[in-house]
Amino acid sequence: MRRFACLLALLFVGTAATAAQTRSVMIEDLTTNEVQAALDAGMTTAIYYTGGTHQSGPAIALGKHNIIAPLLARRIAEELGNALVFPINPYAPGGDYVRRTGHMRFAGSVALTEATFLAVSKDVILSALAVGFKHVVILNEHGGSRAALKTMAETMDKEWSPKGARVFFVPVYEDGETFFTDYLTKLSVAEEFHTPIDDASELTAVDASKYVRRDKLPPQVAPHATSAVGFTFINAKVSAAVASIRTQMEK
Repeated sequence: MRRFACLLALLFVGTAATAAQTRSVMIEDLTTNEVQAALDAGMTTAIYYTGGTHQSGPAIALGKHNIIAPLLARRIAEELGNALVFPINPYAPGGDYVRRTGHMRFAGSVALTEATFLAVSKDVILSALAVGFKHVVILNEHGGSRAALKTMAETMDKEWSPKGARVFFVPVYEDGETFFTDYLTKLSVAEEFHTPIDDASELTAVDASKYVRRDKLPPQVAPHATSAVGFTFINAKVSAAVASIRTQMEK
């Protein structure tokens, strides 16, 4: 009987350890008690990632940013080891829906005004700070919103630094753009096809049959839109973001 009890105890400990190691870093997967326990244990970095819902032509799903952002956010949080990811913001500025400019010329696109976008973003960040997160890292997958987010982060950081908290903007979109531009330039790919290859390859790495219409890809894009290239771009973004976050936290 004693041996059986010992075996049960070991099994329980092993199961608990495994559960702790595999628990999600996405707060929407966790209970409030689990988030509080993480805060109490020193996991006080919050990641706030913005995506976007807009057209990218006939071959790419509208939600491309919202498909890639959670993958990047999870990978970044796991590599940092002390971060949890807040829900991805799926909407961003993308044109005027009254005058039908920018992405709003096309079916399926969703656009927020910059004021609404920043107000929502600020409220999410304040929510993180209010419950005890000491570092909030802002990242974006949609290029059009980066300048506004950077300015907002700098303003909030000045306000919260004296209170013992920090707010950072990390230019993961810009860093990724630089990487894949260099990568594709070395392959002599024309610049006009760089972004389509980035989008198509990353989505191919996630699920090509669901998010990419390969028969609609231009012939200059299709050969490079592979899962291997997609993972190369994704890994580069994760590495750049983690390095930038660590550098900023040391300041």
